[in-house]
Amino acid sequence: MSILRQGLLCALSAVVFTACEPGVALNPPVFTGDNPYAVQAGDAGLMRGEVQIDSASLTLTKSQPPQAALTLAYFQPTPCNNLRVEVSRPDARSRISVHAYAVAEKDKPCSLMALRTPLQASLNLGSFPTGHYSVWLNGVQVGEFDS
Repeated sequence: MSILRQGLLCALSAVVFTACEPGVALNPPVFTGDNPYAVQAGDAGLMRGEVQIDSASLTLTKSQPPQAALTLAYFQPTPCNNLRVEVSRPDARSRISVHAYAVAEKDKPCSLMALRTPLQASLNLGSFPTGHYSVWLNGVQVGEFDS
């Protein structure tokens, strides 16, 4: 790919937070692996709210290649919300950004009271090429790992 063409693609992809440098191949901005909390087709018509992260941890399997997994405990705005998690591909600094949020139907009242105990979610981030990576959840570093 020519540097000029890649530069144009980088400018267009800046909206989706993809890091670009001349001569570096572009990666899709969002992880598309096995994510049970991935964005759904009808989410654009739903109300979006923030989740409160209670705790989060990063683990690695002993398999070859190692698999990274993120576990989080969170509170959502109401029990009527559903968790969504977006995971970016590693950027130029090998930083994996994860954004967790909640969605619910618009204009539909939820009469259920917020939960007092956090909900749990686990997500397999997959395996990565050899390198040192950091994982960030909603702007806070959760951990680092070597692959």
